[in-house]
Amino acid sequence: MNRGLKTNEDLKQACITAEQEFAHDIEYEKWLPNLMQHLTSVEVAGHDEFVSSIFQTKLWNSEAVSAIGQGNVDVSAVIANKEIAELLWQLKESTLPEQSTERTKFLINTWNACLNLVSPHVSRTPLLKMYRVFAALQPTEFTTVAHEQKLKSLARQMGITTAGNTHVIELHRHVLDRLTEALGPTQQPPHIDGVKRMTLPWLLYASADKEPGEETTTKISPLAGVENLIPLPADRRRRGLLAIGGSLPSIRSMIEFAKDGCTREDLKEHIRSINPKLADTSVGTNLNALIGEWGVLRASGDTLHLTQRGEALLESGSPEEVSDWLLTRILGFDHILYRLRDAPASTAELFAVLKKVNPGWTSTFAPRVLLNWLRSLGLTHLDQNGLYTLTDDGKSWTTRIHWVPQVLQISPAEKETQALGVLQTSNSNAAARPSIEELTASMPSTAAFPSKLIARLDAGLWHNERRHFAVLTGLSGAGKTLLARNYALGMWLSAADPNDGLYTLPVQPGWHDPSSLLGYVNPLASNTYARTGFLDFLLTASGDPTRPYTVVLDEMNLSHPEQYLAPLLSAMETGDSIELHTNEEEIGGVPPRIPYPNNLVLIGTVNMDETTHGLSDKILDRASVIEFWDVDVLAFPGWVNCGLDAIMIKRMQDLLVGLALALRPVRLHFGWRAIGDIVGYVRSANIGAVLDDTTALDHAVFSKILPKLRGEDTPRLRLAFDAAFKVLTEAKLIESSAKLAELIDDLKHTGSARFWR
Repeated sequence: MNRGLKTNEDLKQACITAEQEFAHDIEYEKWLPNLMQHLTSVEVAGHDEFVSSIFQTKLWNSEAVSAIGQGNVDVSAVIANKEIAELLWQLKESTLPEQSTERTKFLINTWNACLNLVSPHVSRTPLLKMYRVFAALQPTEFTTVAHEQKLKSLARQMGITTAGNTHVIELHRHVLDRLTEALGPTQQPPHIDGVKRMTLPWLLYASADKEPGEETTTKISPLAGVENLIPLPADRRRRGLLAIGGSLPSIRSMIEFAKDGCTREDLKEHIRSINPKLADTSVGTNLNALIGEWGVLRASGDTLHLTQRGEALLESGSPEEVSDWLLTRILGFDHILYRLRDAPASTAELFAVLKKVNPGWTSTFAPRVLLNWLRSLGLTHLDQNGLYTLTDDGKSWTTRIHWVPQVLQISPAEKETQALGVLQTSNSNAAARPSIEELTASMPSTAAFPSKLIARLDAGLWHNERRHFAVLTGLSGAGKTLLARNYALGMWLSAADPNDGLYTLPVQPGWHDPSSLLGYVNPLASNTYARTGFLDFLLTASGDPTRPYTVVLDEMNLSHPEQYLAPLLSAMETGDSIELHTNEEEIGGVPPRIPYPNNLVLIGTVNMDETTHGLSDKILDRASVIEFWDVDVLAFPGWVNCGLDAIMIKRMQDLLVGLALALRPVRLHFGWRAIGDIVGYVRSANIGAVLDDTTALDHAVFSKILPKLRGEDTPRLRLAFDAAFKVLTEAKLIESSAKLAELIDDLKHTGSARFWR
């Protein structure tokens, strides 16, 4: 709500505008006399009539004060309880204390007493119905805004500050008092002026803009409590829900931390504290699910706040608080309820329904997660025949679906391709990604790669519909991992946290099978699955097919990649599913198999030396290979703002260019990492003010470049060493040139040379 309501003048003008807006609305014109009649009938009822089951039924079920939306709690046992009816009679006949705070205190005590009597007779507390009853009995103390969070939102806009434990009855009093401040006193209900004052807060809420950052999911009626959902079309909805361990209580535990606002990183740490076993990528995915899949958080820069929906869920714990979002924003959610409205259905039947909703769900993983959520939210249950059936809450949610749920459309070309069994083209169902210009512009100053190199990597990754696999090989420290990671981050330019689309996996020696990546069924407890961060990332990618998810396999040849990548290599080639285990049911939330995600990007980095393995044809046949050998010393971004004077920078550049040219023919030159270390060493020596620049540069070259010099005696190696020796000598690097002279001598007399002897 953006319009100001905090000053009396602004509030008065807003009230006038709201009344004018709805003055001739048909629903509002019907509501006022209906409410007046209801309040009058309650006021004039005698004791015997009032406590009768007929009158109590009317009192509890009337929607004259406010429609209850989904407040469909069975209160038949409450209506039949004479003790409750007598308590309500006493409330109706009570003369409230004159002092405002004492009146509120009296009403709260009566509310709590009623709550204690009602609770044993209902499956869950009928708060909305209780509110309507109390408002009908003491209409001078209540507005018609039955939903507590909506009332709190309105109160904030009116400048009303309350403590976190402020009772809703007290909040009604504050709102009415603010209206009296701005508009003056009025007649008591059921007089028409008093009824209008009672309904005015709802009109203010209905006519005002939504709060900043809130996404509209409903069209609000001038009749209190009536809100029609606004469903998004299928192609704009989230593709299912993330499986979150602990279900709704876990979501409440997560958002509890953000009730007063917090940073994104702080909330991630809180999520880790709740579930220490979550991988870093899963932590980020959980956070994004709270924003995009549940609508309970909103981001303002790096700061997170609860939405009005999130506040309501945190306070009440009721799934109804998120019903508007799930029904209008999550693909497939409304389809299941809509289907079960007609008759119970088996798991297979519901899977078939969801497969039509999204043909991209080629496995049962995403549909099964949806079904699990519907059960955990108490909307469905399995009957004695194993069929899914709507609960009372599920039936209530279904009444809000006033539309025929849409399905994702497939283009005629895609249908023809699928019918022929032909592999789709790379553009038919590819994950959306930025242009080369956008990718290049997204690179930070520390990763200033030329656009042609980025374009080469991009083309190599996306030329095939499914095999998005590249291998970056060559010189250590040349920026292979830097390029891979920043390319992945550039894929998520518009995301709140681009790191959610990137998983960096340092490959370890000794990975001989896929379990290091995909996890495994615990041999000591066959009902548990040892998950990995890679598996969680893979499952996330599978459930979000419209965005690219990149895995960087750092130093992928420390083990044999054709062994630990075997299931992925096979699936990316054949299109078959990736088998995770042999059980037909999920184990620990892990399905038996998933289709190979067409949005999965694999980028491996390779350094070839005696500690690594060569790449087999199985890898090379599937990957695009880019070799990193030529390093532009002058393009190193660290020269800018390196803290050295221009003369020293030029001297270092000339030296390193000369050494790179001399050593390149034998592939013993160096990359940006080594250059950065040399620059950093010289800068630190300057700060220490003990070593002069030449000595510092000498030590740095000796430490970072010479240790890698080695080889057998060949004309090419001798020429490279001689050329490097000349460069070092001309630069007056005494220690380094002396060491290289030793290596040259070793070549001459022993036939080989290496720094380490």
